[in-house]
Amino acid sequence: PRSVAIVGASNNPLSIGHIVMQNLQDHGFKGPIFPINPKSPAIKSFKAYPSIGDIPDEVDLVNISIKNTLVPHIIEECGKKGVKFAIVHTAGFKEVGEEGLKLEKHIVEIAHKYGMRIYGPNSQGIQNSDPSVSVYAKFTFVPMSPGNISIVAQSGGVGETLKLHLYKAGIGIRMYSSFGNEADVSMNEIIEYYGQDEDTKVIMVHIETLKDPAGFLEVARRITPKKPILALKTGKTSEGVVAVASHTGSLIEQDTLADVIFQKSGVLRFHSQEEMIHAAMAFSTQPVPMGERVVIVTNTGGPAIIAVDECVSAGMKLADLSPQTKETLGQILFTEAIVSNPVDVVATAGPDQYGGTVEALLK
Repeated sequence: PRSVAIVGASNNPLSIGHIVMQNLQDHGFKGPIFPINPKSPAIKSFKAYPSIGDIPDEVDLVNISIKNTLVPHIIEECGKKGVKFAIVHTAGFKEVGEEGLKLEKHIVEIAHKYGMRIYGPNSQGIQNSDPSVSVYAKFTFVPMSPGNISIVAQSGGVGETLKLHLYKAGIGIRMYSSFGNEADVSMNEIIEYYGQDEDTKVIMVHIETLKDPAGFLEVARRITPKKPILALKTGKTSEGVVAVASHTGSLIEQDTLADVIFQKSGVLRFHSQEEMIHAAMAFSTQPVPMGERVVIVTNTGGPAIIAVDECVSAGMKLADLSPQTKETLGQILFTEAIVSNPVDVVATAGPDQYGGTVEALLK
């Protein structure tokens, strides 16, 4: 976006609108920021406007955090203004029942009447760390720094913890998205956009329910040959299914269906945030391996056996060492060492043995 308006902006430092403004400021958003508040002439150091229509300039993006029943009127105002994109943070839509679902459909109908897209509702927002944009249009607190990992999360809480772990490890993100109820802009569209982004090397996805499984399969299948998609699918138990329905108002498909879709599309599934974060860090800093062949270097036998079991169970193969490589290792390592795969350099090995072994194997 070239400009952002915030409906629900206030001087209350705990309000969503205030925090969105603070994040845009703190992270150096390049365009103008327009707070909307009919009761305040100024929010922070910015001139406030009574309505979207009162803003003298064009507005690309509007963040909305007001009472759910007031959202349709705001969407109408945005449409008349020519706004093309609205992030609706407000909850109280399909996740609360039939009346909420009607309200959700209503705001999408209004938006589409004006060629406008709705992101959310019940959503956290978006981030884009590209220095030419630097937009932090959401209400959370993890600092943003540029990187090459893009995240799309159905749950803002899960997405935020993924981002927090990466930040603590000193790794930035490229783009971030937590889309809430997915009333209009879909997860599949966001993933496709990340797939087309040259500066995104890894895509991390958190899924509670696949709204359009066939669409996901088609999009992911196009992307995974070029860059890895890592998925964390939650709601595996019957109790988890109930929790998902109360969270986003969506029924969940069988977990085995998700496994089949991931397998067919080349998506890598993980069962913990920690696992997925480690994989994302690896893919963000190393090229994707060309094949499944692996060599293990160890200084003790027991852990090497565990590593072998893990690798083989995950579909990898122990590479055969050439006679030349074995001969080179024999000259580098102590006589007690085992020159095969796994290569056991033994406990007394030092930097010369480890370094020489790795160099020989890379060759």
